Amino acid sequence: MERLTSNKKVSDMSMFELAHNSCYCKDGVARYRDFENDIDARNLARELVWSLADIELSRNNECFDEEIIENLQYDITKEPIGLIALFYRNLWAMADLRERLKEYEDLEEQGRLIKLPCKVGDTVYVKMASYCKTHYAEAEVRDFVHFISCGFCAVVTSKYFDKENIPFSEFGKTVFLTKS
Repeated sequence: MERLTSNKKVSDMSMFELAHNSCYCKDGVARYRDFENDIDARNLARELVWSLADIELSRNNECFDEEIIENLQYDITKEPIGLIALFYRNLWAMADLRERLKEYEDLEEQGRLIKLPCKVGDTVYVKMASYCKTHYAEAEVRDFVHFISCGFCAVVTSKYFDKENIPFSEFGKTVFLTKS
C-alpha cells in the first residue's frame, strides 16, 4: 500500500502529501503546517479567534482548551468562534490520526505488521481428504503462531482433529472462512 505519512520537509512535499501531513504532533503538541506556516494548533486557533471574532482567549493551554471546547456549542454557520472551535478540534484529531497511521506504516515498512486472515474464535472450514470424496471439517481458530519453517499459522481445532497449525498461505486453498 502506498504510504500517506511523510517526514519530508514541506517544501519537498506535493500538495497531496501535504494534505495528509498538514497536521502532526511534535513533543505531544498538535501542529499545523502548510507551505508558509508551521504553528502550534492552539496558537493558530488563538490568532483566528482574535482576528475573526475579536476575542482574546487564554494564553494558558489548559484554560484555552476549556474555553475553546465551550465554543463548540455555537452555530458554525453564524458564529466564527464556533467554526474556529470546530477547526481546532479537527486539527488535533487529524494530528493524532496522522501519528497513529504513521506508526502502522512504519511497522508495515519494517515487515512487522501482519494481516490476519481471521480472528481467534472464528469458524473456518478445512478441506479433508476421504476415501470417496472431499469434505470440509468445521474448525475453530484458537490462536496464531509463527514457525521458521512455514511462517505464520492459525491454530485450529475440530471434532475431527485435536489441533492443527495451518499456514496463512492455505487460506483460500484448503481453508475457507465460509462453508460454501
